[in-house]
Amino acid sequence: MDEVLAKTLSVTLAVFVFVSMFNLGLDLTIRQIVDPLRDRAMLTRSLVANILIVPLLALALTLLFSMNESTQIGLLLYAGCIGSEAAPKFVQVAKGNAAFGVAFLGIFLPITVISVPFALGLGFPDVHIAQGALVLKLMAIVVLPMAVGLLIKAKRDSMAMRMSPVVHRISSALLLLVFSLVIYNNFEKFMLLQASSVFAGLLFFALAFITGYLFGGQESANRRALAIMTVTRGGSISMMIAGQAFPHDPQILVVATVMTALSVVIVVPGSYLLRRVPL
Repeated sequence: MDEVLAKTLSVTLAVFVFVSMFNLGLDLTIRQIVDPLRDRAMLTRSLVANILIVPLLALALTLLFSMNESTQIGLLLYAGCIGSEAAPKFVQVAKGNAAFGVAFLGIFLPITVISVPFALGLGFPDVHIAQGALVLKLMAIVVLPMAVGLLIKAKRDSMAMRMSPVVHRISSALLLLVFSLVIYNNFEKFMLLQASSVFAGLLFFALAFITGYLFGGQESANRRALAIMTVTRGGSISMMIAGQAFPHDPQILVVATVMTALSVVIVVPGSYLLRRVPL
């Protein structure tokens, strides 16, 4: 039964991301997505926060808290995978700049796919990661539905306006389902980790959120967007890489899985709360 639910979570998460990206495509134009990339100061701050500051914070936490080597590697791997496929949806829920979220997701994901396997190759020469599988996955559940949504928006704007509320409700229902499945499937994994490791993980999310918010500039919508984009790492990618690169050390995959699950448990209700708070 548990194995069935685990597979159900994997499929449900992929469907949620697919529907969410399609929904964002229906709501946005290509110009809205491209415009944030012209703000070089914002782009620089976003990259510094995600590529440099947050991984360094994770490194500091591994040194400050008592945890074994596998847990340290799992936390650092999770922190290094920037760009969550689900983050733009969370940005939209929190009333942040959704176009900003989509634009920077398009930058973050390629950086992760290229840099993380390269970094692991330097530290662990024997690891092998199927980058092609990562690219195909991202193309199928992120790029394709977004492109279809944008095409409908560009060619049939009235149709896109009619479809968007319906797709949004489906996406919201899938989000709640993912939230429930994540808690059920990973409860035992939560219990297996040391209290210090769990506390370090929670502190990581708090520091990542603060970092993104502080680097988000003057506009509230951008601060919300970057805070969520920064706190929500590429969990599914970190899990895929952990399973491929460290097949003989399942603890690393457990840590990546728990961090991914914790992010969902924290960010889902946090996004709904954030939309009501004037930050």
